[in-house]
Amino acid sequence: MTYPDLVPQLQPWIGEVRGKLVPNQPLSEITWFRVGGPAQLFFQPADEEDLAFFLKNLPPEIRITVIGLGSNLLIRDGGLDGVVIRLSARGFGSVEILDDRRLRVGTALRTSRWRRRRRRPASTG
Repeated sequence: MTYPDLVPQLQPWIGEVRGKLVPNQPLSEITWFRVGGPAQLFFQPADEEDLAFFLKNLPPEIRITVIGLGSNLLIRDGGLDGVVIRLSARGFGSVEILDDRRLRVGTALRTSRWRRRRRRPASTG
């Protein structure tokens, strides 16, 4: 299945987007289970400002689906119409320590990057 290209409808502002834009991107290439049809328009923003610019200018009648890194995600073979926004670890995977009890964690932080290995006390018995 191939969807009509949305990019011409998004002129003239779409050229100012810094992230990755791909019409009819096969989502099977980005999901961990390697399944899924095309995204009518795939958008991977460079950072928060790029995402905000894109969303501010996107016509409200265009459907938006937001995905993370594509883990544990099943997408139908028919694909998804509208814009699929993938928040990458590069632009949305940061960790900021605010104080000794609080963190600010990006929405696309890989669990393996943050997982803490706890040491268990040696058995004495």
